[in-house]
Amino acid sequence: MPQEPLPESQHVDILVDLLSRFPEIYTITLNLPSSSCRLSYMVRRTMSQKEYGVLRRHIQERLDTFFYLQRYEQNRPVKLRRERYHDLTQLQFILNYDFLLGKTAGLLTAIIRDLFQLDLITENRAAANSWRPDNELIKELTPAPDSLSRRRSNRLVAFRDSGKVYIFDK
Repeated sequence: MPQEPLPESQHVDILVDLLSRFPEIYTITLNLPSSSCRLSYMVRRTMSQKEYGVLRRHIQERLDTFFYLQRYEQNRPVKLRRERYHDLTQLQFILNYDFLLGKTAGLLTAIIRDLFQLDLITENRAAANSWRPDNELIKELTPAPDSLSRRRSNRLVAFRDSGKVYIFDK
């Protein structure tokens, strides 16, 4: 008979679910003390400062509309950062870890996928072998804020390599 998962594994389940659903996400860092999540995407080119400014405005407009429609009233719930690595650009979104995590990750991934198409580094999956979890799984797995404070670790870092998800407890 299957056992109920441990409450401590909820964070790991969320990370695995996000990386399984969105092959475009490069890494995820879950910072439990600050209740924040960092999603990163890797793009195969460098971005000028002007292009980065246009990108920030474009994403912010869509996020403002999304949060308005969701009746989410927190001021500036998502921050965008950019890191350059030779001919690559890593875009990092820092967002609050709350009930909108799955929906926000889906929106950000769709925006990045539409904007960068062939330049976005994604994991290649065979259609028959790809597993797409239920869209509501993240919402069901998201722990209550008080359970975050009972966690012993500070940060969980997750990434995917060759179809496997790796999670490190920092």
